[in-house]
Amino acid sequence: MAGGAGVGSAIPEYTEPNLVTTLRCDSANPLPGPDIPIHVDVFNQIPFPADGLPGPAISLIASNRAQPAILDYTIETRVSWRNLASGRSGTVTVPTRARTVTWQVDLHPGPGPVAFSIHQKIGVMAFVPMVGATTSTCGGRATA
Repeated sequence: MAGGAGVGSAIPEYTEPNLVTTLRCDSANPLPGPDIPIHVDVFNQIPFPADGLPGPAISLIASNRAQPAILDYTIETRVSWRNLASGRSGTVTVPTRARTVTWQVDLHPGPGPVAFSIHQKIGVMAFVPMVGATTSTCGGRATA
């Protein structure tokens, strides 16, 4: 082996996603009781999205920060988006089943400002999904 410096490479350091905003996307409750307060955290600059597709991406993560319900909620979340710079658009639909209203949707709109609409359908699992289903809509913007 000849003397000299070796060449090495390293994996880039993971960068934290950027919290853009937190939206309120409240929904009527399919169970008796008050409306469900739903907070949606909007992140951008995500190099490794949870859906496994290449980044960067915008990630929407919802939670209602409440005590778990007796029954499971069944949730269908549909997010329609439009990149205002390129004109690209798309829709992502994610089904979820959990004791609290929670879901995550990753968007891959390309670079530029993005407008999106969140459509939530929330029911309960009582032998079949979506019993007493309610719907709600909200929206926001982020830059990819």
